Amino acid sequence: MKKLLIILSLTLGLMATESRINHVLAAPGAAGFPDVIEGDKLRFGSMIVELFGIRAPEPGMICRAGSVEFQCGAAAKQALDRIIENYAIKCQQVSNTQLFPMLTECQMGQNDLNRLILRAGWAMVDMVSCDSHPSCATYLRDQQFAKDNKKGIWMGNPPSELVALAAKPSARDLQDADDAETLKNKGVGQPHLFDSPINIDLAAEMKAANAPDQTLLSFLTDPF
Repeated sequence: MKKLLIILSLTLGLMATESRINHVLAAPGAAGFPDVIEGDKLRFGSMIVELFGIRAPEPGMICRAGSVEFQCGAAAKQALDRIIENYAIKCQQVSNTQLFPMLTECQMGQNDLNRLILRAGWAMVDMVSCDSHPSCATYLRDQQFAKDNKKGIWMGNPPSELVALAAKPSARDLQDADDAETLKNKGVGQPHLFDSPINIDLAAEMKAANAPDQTLLSFLTDPF
């Protein structure tokens, strides 16, 4: 009888272990050595994931540090490259509504990747999605650390577009969005082709194309 109980206990233990393994394998996500697309987006093979709870500068956004302007979208991408260099990353899906790119929380070893990015100063807490999340208070402390130590985008003034994207919408903003959607559904206020002329400033475009790249290494040499 004692042997039977031991065998039964071992069998149940193996079944429970197998169930946990199958659950982990079935859970949506990605793992490996990803390529960095932007400061908050990674590519695992053909799968693109977006980091939940933060907003990094997008390509083309300009940061200002004193009298110097630089492409902080490119700098944030390069900073994330440095953070995850030669480390495996594991990401877990956190939303069933945003699948392309998949919205995920990512770990680098035992570390929350969001926290590393925020403390390095190359992203802001996304109050639109993070406000009710249990990690939000921690993320805000990490962001404050970067601001206090003037890291990344906090060396000067972060781009106003990024600040607007990361801010929690007010009740008025939500009402305006509802009103705009209502008007759109009624066909009111939709632009028509040729309503306004297209102005092209070739001289300004040539000047911008030939301007030296202020982006990268000089703003990334300080340790996190």
